[in-house]
Amino acid sequence: MAKSERSLAAAERLVETAERLIGELGLDRASAREISRAAGQKNNYAVQYHFGDFVGLIQAIRARRLPDLERHRAELLAAVRAQGREGDLRALTEVLYLPLIELRGADGERRFARFVLAMLSSPDIERFGEGLVEAMPVGSEVLELIQAARPDLPMALIHERQRLIAILVLTSVFNRRPPYDAPANDGAAIENALAMAAAALAAPVGPSLAAVLG
Repeated sequence: MAKSERSLAAAERLVETAERLIGELGLDRASAREISRAAGQKNNYAVQYHFGDFVGLIQAIRARRLPDLERHRAELLAAVRAQGREGDLRALTEVLYLPLIELRGADGERRFARFVLAMLSSPDIERFGEGLVEAMPVGSEVLELIQAARPDLPMALIHERQRLIAILVLTSVFNRRPPYDAPANDGAAIENALAMAAAALAAPVGPSLAAVLG
């Protein structure tokens, strides 16, 4: 194997390992050194060598997964438009989150969804958001449709609600109690989560929030 091929293979192992460990341990506990060790790299600075820094590694994970995610969103959004449901918050919520839930690795695990939940749950998430909007044009289009359906909500509030809703939806995927934890009830659990998500988007703006929004 040529050196360049070895380097590409090592970088791929680092990306796969980082996605898994961040999802399992959280962003704060999955250090670059731990990821390098778990990926079988003897060099503790393998992440820096291949990606520049930890932010570059996170962006590599996104670059690996987001194209498939956005393609699925585009398909669902086309169906929503064909049905004339562009103003239906339930339909738009499904376009946003169902592709993320349904994206599985070769082993059948929802590793990217776990990774996203860990990222959204971290207080340090802002460090890793550069270029994310540009990388998700379909997701951004869905948010614009949500604002058209809820013109009383500024886009900044829509983004904040979506962050909290994503945590809710993904937590419902990975933290279930009987009978929803049974594989046969996976679809029912997801349907319930998406229904709650749509209800959260439709929630009115109370007086305290209205005062903050001006």
